[in-house]
Amino acid sequence: MTAMFGSKKEEEKKSLVKKTADKTVEKKAKKVAKKKVKKISEDLIKKADLVNSVIIAPIVSEDAMNKTTFGKYVFKVNPRSNKNQIAEAVEVLYGVEVTKVNVMKYKQKNHRFRTTKGQKSGYKKAVVTLKSGQEIQLFSE
Repeated sequence: MTAMFGSKKEEEKKSLVKKTADKTVEKKAKKVAKKKVKKISEDLIKKADLVNSVIIAPIVSEDAMNKTTFGKYVFKVNPRSNKNQIAEAVEVLYGVEVTKVNVMKYKQKNHRFRTTKGQKSGYKKAVVTLKSGQEIQLFSE
């Protein structure tokens, strides 16, 4: 009879140890999962900040729309951004591969309407060439 009680106690101890081990494993797994989610969310936030700080808006003009037939898209971008940042932002935002980026700077211009003087703001424009066969949907159909 004592052998039975001893084995029950051992089984209880084993089950208790197993439960505590499972709990610690679960806690560690949750911590790792939180870290991964946190890291992924931080990466997404960084990418979103990059896109928002680099690309201001797509330029929609007759000339820009004609260039889309050749796989070239025109964007108004931050004057402080460089070609690498522009390419990365377009790839992240639209999920395409960029092969080439051309950049143009437009200076501020003085304008006058009757007696009122003013200035037209300068900006930076980027023409982004995509890999052949890829396109960006600027308008939803």
